[in-house]
Amino acid sequence: MSYQVLSLKLRPQRFDEVVGQTHVTRTLQNAIGSDRVAHGYIFSGPRGVGKTTTARILAKVLNCKNPPENNPCGSCVNCTEITQGSNLDVQELDGASNRGIDEMRDLREAVKYPPNSSKYRIYIIDEVHMLTKEAFNALLKTLEEPPPHVIFIMATTDAHKVPATILSRTQRFDFKQISINDISDYLIKILESENIKYDTEGIRLIAQKADGSLRDSLSLLDQTIAYASDALDVETIRDVLGIIKENVFLNIIQTMEKRDHKVVINQLSQLIDSGFAISDFINGFNEYLRNCMIQKTGESSKLNLSEESLNWLQNNCRFSTADFLRMLDLSLQFESKLRFLQQPLISLEALFIKLSMMDSSVDIASILSGDVPKTISVKKAEPPKSTIHIDKSISPPVQTEPIESHQSAKDSPVVEKSESTPIASAVSEPKPEPDNNLTIDDFRNSWNEIIEELEKKNSKIAHFLEEAKLSSFDGKQLFIELVNGHRFHLKTLEKDAEQIASVINNKLNQKIRIKFHIQENNEENSEKKKPESAEHPLFMKVLETFEGEIIR
Repeated sequence: MSYQVLSLKLRPQRFDEVVGQTHVTRTLQNAIGSDRVAHGYIFSGPRGVGKTTTARILAKVLNCKNPPENNPCGSCVNCTEITQGSNLDVQELDGASNRGIDEMRDLREAVKYPPNSSKYRIYIIDEVHMLTKEAFNALLKTLEEPPPHVIFIMATTDAHKVPATILSRTQRFDFKQISINDISDYLIKILESENIKYDTEGIRLIAQKADGSLRDSLSLLDQTIAYASDALDVETIRDVLGIIKENVFLNIIQTMEKRDHKVVINQLSQLIDSGFAISDFINGFNEYLRNCMIQKTGESSKLNLSEESLNWLQNNCRFSTADFLRMLDLSLQFESKLRFLQQPLISLEALFIKLSMMDSSVDIASILSGDVPKTISVKKAEPPKSTIHIDKSISPPVQTEPIESHQSAKDSPVVEKSESTPIASAVSEPKPEPDNNLTIDDFRNSWNEIIEELEKKNSKIAHFLEEAKLSSFDGKQLFIELVNGHRFHLKTLEKDAEQIASVINNKLNQKIRIKFHIQENNEENSEKKKPESAEHPLFMKVLETFEGEIIR
């Protein structure tokens, strides 16, 4: 097959041709010019940014017979053989295939021999992080004190997996992602040299899709050229790369703003039915949310948003920066878990319904200072609870005396409840209801019926209260004495006091508080008779956990 893909056909052969890595190429050229070449290098960085290419150029210029301006000439025997991969003095090893200690031992023996026809014997180890721990250890001594004619150049996408002992023995160069502008300019030069018509906006889409990798951008360009052949317009590039139009995201987020769950689900279904992958959609949606969030902060110089999106964000959008941040947080969590989901479409629909249910964010500082709208609705993302709408037009007066019966309703704040999250600071403690003039006899007369009702809800409580004695009632608090009771009974009843008070309220129509105490004489006698284990905290914890009781 005679055709050669662009990433191989256009591989840089000089330092000047490497795109976007000036901080590396200039340093290497200066080191060569000043004869300060190190014996070991590590090139780290993301995929497709020129690590292996730069290593080959460095190998060529070091062994070039006539290097012009610290660049390989490209025409001498050594440069030609290194380009073709047939030079005996420049060996390329794949760290994934030659990762064992035996391969490193062979390499350690080979470095003893001088180069055949070049100045240096150079070893390029790609994906060096794939070497085993034993292989790294075998390489340590050679890296620390190599022969003067040997140079190691190691490339990796995961520098954090390389042992610190290796890193400390080499010079490390961090390759960065290539900017969208640099990739776009490079692709435009290629298309102009190939006499292919193009759309600048479409080329920028390819650069964005490449995510900082020049090799990926060349592969995508190859793909689109094969599809369109004569001209690359925006729509063609969108179809080939699966890039969703911005107005699709705008329509979806505007529907979310209206809380129209049905339409949101319909929009998602149409999008997936059109053939777009969920991963491509959520990736584009997150990018759009990010752009909206940045636009809301006031920084829009580097954003690529349409006029329609900008008009919506500036004039009609009710979402704040905090709202976009919350939505982006949930959506990014979904994207990170997407490949592990068994039902990705269902999870996607659930995510967008959740996003549609989210209310506007309210800063707690503005609530405390009173700088909030007259009616606010605050709602957490999950779980949905009740919402309190607070009318801020009227401030509640400070009451130091009981409210008179002739006080008008407008003197107190208006609080409406609907289904959302309550604002704790806006809710005062419930005022005690007026006394119904109950006496201790009323409780004693209804006590058996109260016990029967508690039996239906919690038989343990009913059992403990069967031998209890109603001591007194002061109009608000009922005192109950536990005859022959234990501390375990007391703690259990105190924990369930609200449930007991609720049953009494339903029976006698008055809210009360309950106070339990153990009969003093019985408690002293029982303490004398208790074994030591009953006093141990662990023993009492076991009784409480398993809801047990002591049987004498």
